[in-house]
Amino acid sequence: MKMMWRYVLKYKLQFIARIVTISLVALASICFDFLMGFIVDIFSQGQVDKFLPITIMSISLIVIMFLTEYIDGLVMSNYIKNTVNYLRTDIFSKIINKDIRDFSLDNSGKYISILYNDIKIIEESFFNNIFQVISSFISFIISLIVLFSISPLIVVFITVFGILGFIIPNSLSKKLILEKNKYSTTLEEITSVTKDLFSGFEVIKGFNISSKINSVFKKSSINVENSKKKCSILESIIRGFSLSFSVTIYLGVLLVGGYLMYKQNISVGTAIIIIQLSTHIVGPVKTSISLINQIKSVSLIADKIENILENSNCNNESTSLENFDQSIKIKNLSFSYTEERRALENINLTLEKDKKYAIVGESGCGKSTLIKLLMRYYNDYDGEITIDNKDIKSIYSSNLYKNISMIQQNVFMFDDTIKENIRLFSNHTDEKVLDTCKRAGIINLIERLPNGIDSLVGENGNKLSGGEKQRIAIARSLINDTKILILDESTSALDNETAYNLENSLLSLEDLTLIVVTHKLIKSILLKYDEIIVMKEGKVIEKGSFESLINLKGYFYSLYYIQSDELDSI
Repeated sequence: MKMMWRYVLKYKLQFIARIVTISLVALASICFDFLMGFIVDIFSQGQVDKFLPITIMSISLIVIMFLTEYIDGLVMSNYIKNTVNYLRTDIFSKIINKDIRDFSLDNSGKYISILYNDIKIIEESFFNNIFQVISSFISFIISLIVLFSISPLIVVFITVFGILGFIIPNSLSKKLILEKNKYSTTLEEITSVTKDLFSGFEVIKGFNISSKINSVFKKSSINVENSKKKCSILESIIRGFSLSFSVTIYLGVLLVGGYLMYKQNISVGTAIIIIQLSTHIVGPVKTSISLINQIKSVSLIADKIENILENSNCNNESTSLENFDQSIKIKNLSFSYTEERRALENINLTLEKDKKYAIVGESGCGKSTLIKLLMRYYNDYDGEITIDNKDIKSIYSSNLYKNISMIQQNVFMFDDTIKENIRLFSNHTDEKVLDTCKRAGIINLIERLPNGIDSLVGENGNKLSGGEKQRIAIARSLINDTKILILDESTSALDNETAYNLENSLLSLEDLTLIVVTHKLIKSILLKYDEIIVMKEGKVIEKGSFESLINLKGYFYSLYYIQSDELDSI
């Protein structure tokens, strides 16, 4: 909860400005109470000569009250906008900077729920209520001081019942904290469930399980509403206690004020002022009890957000890599996704600049894991990976991904134009984009579309075929002229002719270090690689040129001829 105050005070000047404006609003309201008392005394005492001045004062005060409320609203809306936006973007930044392992520990629906549902709760129950409590406190103190000058007895009465009004509802606050946290958890669950169900829409329709899925969603929805109901009941009980004590205070003040007026210790107008000021005491007592408990109720939600902010990966980047000039070296590299099984074991490789490398092996042998480590998707490995003798963990991300890019088997597409999906919101010109489309073999598609490169691809590229998405992904890498290009089964969705031509064109680029994970063992292509790296069960068991590996008659020899036999039998 402590870290939340850092966000409260992020915009200190706006925070102070809000304190000033709510103080002015409170003062204007109290001035109006005095004005009512003065008006009553003027008429009750027949002071007609004061009618015009009091009328002018009334009109002036009404204008001041309008202006203070308006300015306070502007200041508050601006403060909330900036503070909530800063909190949300800070959380998003911490989430997006996690490595893949840490990110995947939670369903992405949880992150979505935190960014929208939890922050909404924080905004309503924490940020907004802080100022309401401060406003109530200011009104309470000013009114209390004025009432003390009129009658100390009233202040003693208010103090006793005010303290009781805070102590008794406070006993319910811990229960409300737990229920608010449960409500947040159920919101996370329904967000995750909804996301997963929509992602699996084709499976749901294809296997005709719509009724079962409705039951799953209904159960999650019921959990949310039940949790919300429990929170509402507890808040109602707290409000009931606060209302009871505030009404008691109000009646007590009214009785004492009436008694003083009966004894002619005060005028009718002063009695009116006492009654009006009591509303500025009763109201704050009633609202503060409820508001303070609401602020406390989000403590566990705040702790959950703080946990994300505190446990995000530390940034250890401290090394520049302007250009890739020498080699990538992998020394004694071992890595495990789980404690039970190693994905990679004691890998040692040297990948020299401008050479072409193919990584082959059966599914599950560690090919994709190896290149994920080269892309720094995971940092918790044993051994060392260096680029030009610089530890990959310490290289600035901007430098690393300027020199290395990867085309994955499952291509993600932003719901935007082809152009933006290729240049990824950078400043490349349309001419550069079109030239890259030619190199990636997608220019024919561009020419067929009415809006060309400005055509929308749909959600995750649902307006494109798998092969078209792959070629856009290839263009995405080529446009940045990266020195190291990694392909992870990237031509799997392309037809054989297109895949063959594309791989050939990449192999012909002299100033490109190419690392290709492939299962297509085509001799005419494999002959063009400088080195073929053969993996099995997380280890590199063979490496060399195509001819040397065939002559070795080892594991690669078996893989190659098994695939050749399968192709011949088709």
